Amino acid sequence: MLRVCLMAGLVAFSGTDSLAWGQAQTPPPSLRELAETGDPEAAFDYGYDLTFPESGEPDTVTGRYWLIQAANAGYAPANAILGVIYRDGFGVAPDIDRARAFLELAWTAQDAFAGHELAELLLYDFPGERVAAIEILESLLGNVDIGPVASLTLAESLMFDGSTEAEFARAVTLARDALDRDPELARAHYILGIGAAEGYAGPVDQAEARRVWHAGAEASDSLALIALAETWLDDDWGSPDPVQAYVLYTLAADLGDSDAADAAETIGGTLDPDGRADAAGRRAAWESRMGRTALPD
Repeated sequence: MLRVCLMAGLVAFSGTDSLAWGQAQTPPPSLRELAETGDPEAAFDYGYDLTFPESGEPDTVTGRYWLIQAANAGYAPANAILGVIYRDGFGVAPDIDRARAFLELAWTAQDAFAGHELAELLLYDFPGERVAAIEILESLLGNVDIGPVASLTLAESLMFDGSTEAEFARAVTLARDALDRDPELARAHYILGIGAAEGYAGPVDQAEARRVWHAGAEASDSLALIALAETWLDDDWGSPDPVQAYVLYTLAADLGDSDAADAAETIGGTLDPDGRADAAGRRAAWESRMGRTALPD
């Protein structure tokens, strides 16, 4: 009897009109159903969700099928993502030629993300295409969304592949612009540190170089960690501190840098028990500054 009364109360509370409306309501079509109607944006969204799910295992085969449907319909973001998939070999064998073709299709349709990814592909995987890559990056500098990362990519190219003081100086300017527009672009610190250490944008300033590399290191940039470590092994930068260098190398090694791992192993072999205890304490302090915990030894 109590259950009957409670059910009656719930029906009365919700109202018969609301109940009838709920029963008559037609559920909205699913993303897959929309994709099956030929909607290219729905096909892209469905394919993307399958390929890069927020949780669970990706279904790269079905996801790629729907991304291709969207791409065949001329939807530029689908071509861009397919380019990334084939570049990185995500669920397929890596194929930089196919990646380039997809990215070029998307860039032709003025997809800024595709333009940046295409420029990086040309820079690092297609020797002799640097001029074309730089031209793309230059055209993206003013883009609100992609401009900051395009500025950083161009700065890296000028700093690492350039040959003139003017190119190195512009690399520093571009890195500063990238960091000002997006503080998350930690790699910019590394380039700014090179500029200060080498005097590319003013007088040589080792203190400033260490400062910006320290900021990059705290933001978990592996190159900034390595650059900072090297200053603590070089007499030209003051009194050497191999323990500090060791700690920085281990942190860079945790980020996947094999050269840093080799350097850490070499220095670690020279530390006595007191040095290792000192290193453990310093590492804990660094992990705290970097917001990292439970890193492997």
